[in-house]
Amino acid sequence: MNFIKTILALIGLVVVIGIATMMVKYGSSISQMDPRALELYAKMGDTILTTGNPAKGMILKRKLVIPEDVSKEEAIENALEILDEVAEESGLARVDEKTMPRNGKFMKDGGLYTHIRAYCSPAIADKFLSFSPEYVGFMPCRVGIVENPDGEIWLYTMALDMMISGGHTLPPELLEYAKSISDAMVSMIDKAAAGDGL
Repeated sequence: MNFIKTILALIGLVVVIGIATMMVKYGSSISQMDPRALELYAKMGDTILTTGNPAKGMILKRKLVIPEDVSKEEAIENALEILDEVAEESGLARVDEKTMPRNGKFMKDGGLYTHIRAYCSPAIADKFLSFSPEYVGFMPCRVGIVENPDGEIWLYTMALDMMISGGHTLPPELLEYAKSISDAMVSMIDKAAAGDGL
């Protein structure tokens, strides 16, 4: 029993030394971090450790609702129209799109459907690139529409929480823009997946 107590005490001592070392080394930087940063990293880490898939820690997804009297193709076309409409209402322009083959086949030839659309606000993009050119990695915002082997259609987009709150707190203007883009992307996939208008 004393051996176990000694081991636990040593583990506790190592943890305390580790925390103290981090505070000395990174204390000033940690104090500038967005208040949500550690929570976001913990949540992402939990998802990655649970699933073994880093993409699942960074992506939002919604299942496309396909009414019984509507074909898969019609539901997808409707979802694409909704994506464009909500994007335009939010000040985002469609800047690119690609339909990709799966297993060497497009949907019309029996392949699984995969389509990617990209949206951007050049004015907002310019502000972020002026702040830090590395933000180009988040541009443009993409929505993927992917059919799984069971025939279900899912809409995917990157969760922008890490861009918004994963580091030092953004300047107020950029924070407002980032939140508006994030809200727009979530609204786009929510409304498109629900099939508003069908």
